[in-house]
Amino acid sequence: MTLRLACLMGIVICVIVRLIDFHYQQTCVTVGGVMLFVALIATLMNEEPPPAKKQKKPDPA
Repeated sequence: MTLRLACLMGIVICVIVRLIDFHYQQTCVTVGGVMLFVALIATLMNEEPPPAKKQKKPDPA
């Protein structure tokens, strides 16, 4: 989750820099695209365990 969050924050920073200074357009597109690709790969490779099943409590009687 942390890697995906860092990549999304990097993409947002690239968009902000691109809006502020147009001269960095190609750099921002390249870096943002690479970060999006890394986030996609991290999402596909992330295997979360299945949710734990709730155990029934035995009757006290």
